[in-house]
Amino acid sequence: MADGQVWVQHLKSSLKASKQLAYLYHVSSDEFEFMGDAKGVLGCDDDDCPKNKQAFSAFILQEDLVSRQLTLAELIGKADKPEQNFTLNYRVQRQDGTTLPITETGIISVDAKGNTTIQSLMAIDTEVIERQKKLTRKMGFREAISSSFTVNQERRSFIARVEEIMTGDRNPTKGYILLVEIDRLSLINQVYGSQFTYELQEKTANNLAQLVSGRAEIINIAGDLIALVFPDEPQGEMRDTAQKILSVFYSQPIQVQERLVHQVLSIGGVRLPNRIISGTTILGWLELAVNDARQKGRGCFIEYSESIGREISNFRDILSIGDNFLKNFKENRVKMAFQGVMNARTNDVSFYECLIRMVDSNGEVHSAGSFIEAVEKMGLTRLVDTFATKEAIRELKEHQGISLSVNVSNHTLTDPDWLKIVTYELRDYPEVACRLIVEITESVAMNDVNQTIRVVRSLQDLGCRVALDDFGAGQTAFTQLKDLSLDIVKIDKSFVREMGRDENKHFIKTLHSLASAMNIETVAEGAETSLEADILAKDGIDHIQGFVHGLPSMDRLWLKRN
Repeated sequence: MADGQVWVQHLKSSLKASKQLAYLYHVSSDEFEFMGDAKGVLGCDDDDCPKNKQAFSAFILQEDLVSRQLTLAELIGKADKPEQNFTLNYRVQRQDGTTLPITETGIISVDAKGNTTIQSLMAIDTEVIERQKKLTRKMGFREAISSSFTVNQERRSFIARVEEIMTGDRNPTKGYILLVEIDRLSLINQVYGSQFTYELQEKTANNLAQLVSGRAEIINIAGDLIALVFPDEPQGEMRDTAQKILSVFYSQPIQVQERLVHQVLSIGGVRLPNRIISGTTILGWLELAVNDARQKGRGCFIEYSESIGREISNFRDILSIGDNFLKNFKENRVKMAFQGVMNARTNDVSFYECLIRMVDSNGEVHSAGSFIEAVEKMGLTRLVDTFATKEAIRELKEHQGISLSVNVSNHTLTDPDWLKIVTYELRDYPEVACRLIVEITESVAMNDVNQTIRVVRSLQDLGCRVALDDFGAGQTAFTQLKDLSLDIVKIDKSFVREMGRDENKHFIKTLHSLASAMNIETVAEGAETSLEADILAKDGIDHIQGFVHGLPSMDRLWLKRN
């Protein structure tokens, strides 16, 4: 065996012996190479190791996935040197359903051609597991180990029991499972101590046992999770059973150490399907349903449905789209497009609205509608808005005689760092500031009116104008326009598109009349035909925006007019 092969074999053996898993990830080709203890860390065989990012993401606990991906994306985006070290802490969910804490240390490398690779080492965080063991021992769990961090015998027993039921001879109209979560147990533990918490758990389980009257098997999955398995009960009774449990716990407090506790439960339910499904999948469905119940305010029952599953699938799509956007942003393929807003009387350009576009590696241009939802849900709006603002100011400095508008989100408008950037860029350029229009939406304006007023004043002190976008789509009252001291109001396109309805036409006329009295200019959005533009002009609208005057373009439209 050649020396190189000997060393590779030695490295593989050493990694497995130390229960560590190494990987090399090629960012551009989205390919993983793994070496080490895949069975111990991910719970899979070497041949089943994930081959790409989407497959790898399936092993990461959902609540940790976003923060891990955002951290890596930010590090890659800021890679200004050939190598950059990082450390990440998160949890993986193995194929057997158990969850383990992971410490990942690695290096992000960028070669001379700009290709990015991630070299990383994953290790089970034994310190976290030991801390959790000590905590559970203090709470009196002699045989249980929290399923949040390590192998859980009860969890395995539940999965095995469900699979036994699924593969047995059963009536397809019978069989369901409830997963009961004792809400805010960790907070109770902090306030009253571990012994109090243990007694509360024990009495909760006993009360549940009395309520189901021997009809269900009770399996404690974790400290705050109790499964009630009804293998032979009609599925149509599931909701009634859950509601009865909730009602009893709501009306009858539990006495623990001479203290009455009004304990709140959240319950998720699954009807056992008429096909063989793994116990791990059933448990996953139950946990999704419980999580949905918790998010809906706790103290309620949610039955797992395909819509919940679709939400998870949609979330994975959002992560994929968001990652792709960050990759293109890093590679300078996020660009600005411009659409002219025309003077209603002269048909001259009043200003251009700046719009975000993404150009993929194949040269295809994508409008904001294809990625903006992912950008918002991944918390990237400040990044996008700051980029658009800087680009607009740069264009204004380079090209005299034009005015540009740029949209900002609620998070950006109230971000002092964004306002500092605008102030720094414009404080010595009043001739530029007077040609920048900042567009805010109704939801932004009304989220915190006083804060919005302060920011609007600051922008206007610099010389900028401020426009309220999509007016009429939200709840802003006419009287609040004066308080906001706006310069421009843009009428939502829904009113323009349905001007045939008398109430919409009346709204447009009324708005223009009120705006004129307050020295606020009006813009009608979404005009698509010359007839619509003519009607709007006759009604006194100051400016018109829409396809009737041209589509958005990534070209500098003002250069073509010169």
